[in-house]
Amino acid sequence: MEAQTGTEMGATQPDTGSGTTRAYNFNGPPPLKPNQGILVNYILRFVAFLLTFISAVVLGAAKETVILSNSTIQNGIIKSTQFAAYVYFVIANVVVLIYSLASLMISIANRGVLGRFTVPLSIGDLMMVILLYSCNGAAAAVSILSDNGQPNTGWNSICRVLTKFCGSIKASIVLSMFAGVVYFLFVVSALVGNRKQLQIR
Repeated sequence: MEAQTGTEMGATQPDTGSGTTRAYNFNGPPPLKPNQGILVNYILRFVAFLLTFISAVVLGAAKETVILSNSTIQNGIIKSTQFAAYVYFVIANVVVLIYSLASLMISIANRGVLGRFTVPLSIGDLMMVILLYSCNGAAAAVSILSDNGQPNTGWNSICRVLTKFCGSIKASIVLSMFAGVVYFLFVVSALVGNRKQLQIR
């Protein structure tokens, strides 16, 4: 019988020099083992918790004292809580960090074998993606206006003076965006897993 070539499991080819056969795998690197996949899940959920925690704290505490003739300044202090988009950003990131901690605890308690929790967590991960991208978009829009201004509507650039405040805002948005990428990976991973299960059936 001739050796199979180009199959999913690879191909075998005789070695004329030693009389042995060598196996070649054309499918790229092997998939993660179950234990490795569980560990990656733990790490990513903890990273998402850490990123959203830091971004919420940094943006929530962002403020700077300055004297400007601007209606958003109260007693010479500008705070992130004076902007509705930033308040929404903080609340959204707090929701995500609570979910990240809860989902991590559920995963650890079930040792990665989620069973009946698989679908609810997948739906929750998708909701976190939507929430993070929504709040990041809102905060980024205000940050861009604060940085560049909008002369036609009377919105003056404030980041030329409030460098510390604007720097904290930008750093928080970047961290939160990374958290959004983490949850996007969870959603993609769940879709790929479901597709493989359907193919097996």
